[in-house]
Amino acid sequence: MFMKTAFLAVKILNLIFLGFSGLLLLYAYTKSKGVYDEYIKPLDKNKFKLKDYLPIGLYLSDFIPFKKFIPSKASEPYRRYTENIKRNIAEIYTAKYAEYYYEIHTAGKYFSSLISFTLCMLLSGVCCLKNDGDSVKLFFAVAFVAAVFMPLLMDKNLNDKIQDKRLAIQIDFPEFINKLLLLVNAGLTISKAWEKIVDDNKKDTPLYNELSITMAEIRAGKTEAAAYEEFARRCKIKEVIKCVSIIVLNLKKGGAQVVPALREQADECWELRKSAARQQGEKATSKLMLPMAIMLIGIIMVVVLPAILSMQGI
Repeated sequence: MFMKTAFLAVKILNLIFLGFSGLLLLYAYTKSKGVYDEYIKPLDKNKFKLKDYLPIGLYLSDFIPFKKFIPSKASEPYRRYTENIKRNIAEIYTAKYAEYYYEIHTAGKYFSSLISFTLCMLLSGVCCLKNDGDSVKLFFAVAFVAAVFMPLLMDKNLNDKIQDKRLAIQIDFPEFINKLLLLVNAGLTISKAWEKIVDDNKKDTPLYNELSITMAEIRAGKTEAAAYEEFARRCKIKEVIKCVSIIVLNLKKGGAQVVPALREQADECWELRKSAARQQGEKATSKLMLPMAIMLIGIIMVVVLPAILSMQGI
């Protein structure tokens, strides 16, 4: 009797939650249709897979006061959490566009949370029709877990992008320093050498994108020292910061020691590149573990299964 009552309660709750989330999704879709098209137009669909559905998340973010539901005791941790997300976004997309991409990231989290919750509730509802009590309870629980887990997964993806960017910079930076040293030894100033490297570059990598931004800032009127320091802050890599400190010190105080100092730093950067290459290798190896495990299971089945069947006389 108790089990039947509990199952009925779960069915009712499932219907309520499914109806609420489904209606909210439909309402947000209707209200957001055509409203945010210009806002999301600059986004590359290859990088933002949810681009077509972001208007729903943007509407939810703009018109539903989620922050009001946060308890007062959790407001400070939530503030620190949002600031950390904004810093991560600024590192990837620059501080100039950090607010815009933060809104896009938040919209993606709202949509992914709502759609995953709705889909799990829908599956739970299908199981209700089949009177499959265990599956109903499973999908009902998974719906709430997915609603929380999906935004966290997107935050993790953001952290992965930062790590990939830093690794890419670590690999390209030693080559850049060597080019810079070569051109400075040939008689060019650091700014002219920097400019030539940027103008001659044909790579589309995080480092050369940052170098281009730095050069654009100098051309726009920012002082060299300030532009180089901002470049180091964006990269957030110890070796890059050291090299920039040497360059800025040379600009402020002058002296002929910049080339030997940079050459010494370049040697350290090559060690950094070796370390980054090792990390990439380890990352690739970890990705191969699952296919290798599947192949191993297949081999074991091919070898062992005939022996087991022969022992059973089949």
